[in-house]
Amino acid sequence: MPTAHCPNNRFGQHLAKQYGVDAVPSLVATSRWGSELGIARLHYDLPHLFVLPPLPAEDAFLLSVEISSGGSRRIHSGGTMLRLGPQREGTFHITDLSECNSAYVCSPFHSMLFHVPRETIDSFAEEMDVPRVRALRCDAGTVDTVVASLGRAMLPALMQPGEASTLFVDHLALALKAHVLHAYGGAAGVANAASRGLAPWQERRAKAFLMAHLASDVSLAEVARECGLSRSHFSKAFKQTFGQAPHAWLVAQRVDAARRLLRQPDLPIAEIAATCGFADQSHLTRVFSAHIGTPPARWRRLNAG
Repeated sequence: MPTAHCPNNRFGQHLAKQYGVDAVPSLVATSRWGSELGIARLHYDLPHLFVLPPLPAEDAFLLSVEISSGGSRRIHSGGTMLRLGPQREGTFHITDLSECNSAYVCSPFHSMLFHVPRETIDSFAEEMDVPRVRALRCDAGTVDTVVASLGRAMLPALMQPGEASTLFVDHLALALKAHVLHAYGGAAGVANAASRGLAPWQERRAKAFLMAHLASDVSLAEVARECGLSRSHFSKAFKQTFGQAPHAWLVAQRVDAARRLLRQPDLPIAEIAATCGFADQSHLTRVFSAHIGTPPARWRRLNAG
């Protein structure tokens, strides 16, 4: 079963209710093993004090990272109070949702939040063949530029879900879990495992599978399964072999395919976009321009004949 990305989910609904806003852009990535990772964006520019009641108690962790500087925090957890001054860009915090946590949050803020159930952590540790971690711990005021960068990279999937690539979101979620378990759970083997490339047959199988699904939304788990590898091992081996992450390689192939089809003057650009796996013509135009340096229509005119 491929990974599903669900834009309407309880994680986003709980956050919206907690902050007293109409909606929170969010999605939940669900793997074929059933484990979930919730992703959400909270952005508020006006000065305001948010009094946050606890989220529903569960065996899970809430990770938050500031992708721009913001206001102060006061967090009540397990009978103790933690005061955090103005938040620097990249400030990272981990909340154990099995405890009763409430908070006072001063805006402005621009934050990315990740909901990580215990089941997700355990499944990933098993996939990576490392011991399960007992807890995720992070010192107050920690600045984590890796999580902040991953959060920024996930923003387009939240803001334009119609263009979100399953393979891309899978890759970022995988990187987030590997980093967090290594840095805050003590799973050193996650980050230190030796990276080996794909075997020749796996390289051929991966390329053939991705090219056969050029126009569809393929998940990292599906490609890895074709090669007989876990998602994490496949992702590292693919990059070692091709010098690119699977999603970046696939996007490059889609752009190349679009460039070939643009040489057919009577073929509509919207049809080319659909054939090559882009959400629509405007999506093709943005990606093509970023890769080639000029929009598809202009490239077609310059290369006519």
